[in-house]
Amino acid sequence: MGAFIAAWLIGEGIISWRAIRQTKAPPVPGALLASSGLFALLALLAESEQARPLAVLLAYGFDLAAFMNLYPPVTGGGQAPSTTAGPQNAGAAPTQTGA
Repeated sequence: MGAFIAAWLIGEGIISWRAIRQTKAPPVPGALLASSGLFALLALLAESEQARPLAVLLAYGFDLAAFMNLYPPVTGGGQAPSTTAGPQNAGAAPTQTGA
């Protein structure tokens, strides 16, 4: 059960780090409560001897997903590229194409 508790603490640390880095404030209680609820449900799953490896694997998988969300430019996450015209084309007149 120690590996599972470590996964929970790592997840809480990632959430706290992201909130402090983005807003310069502690995370909102709802974010910590939601992640703790997820890990509590996984802990219930881990009570079964046969399902414990799956629960620990899922816990570390959620941690990995949260970690990859910390640096969207590196991992490719975040917002999709915009398909609208950028500021360089905002005032340009339409060009005529034809044969």
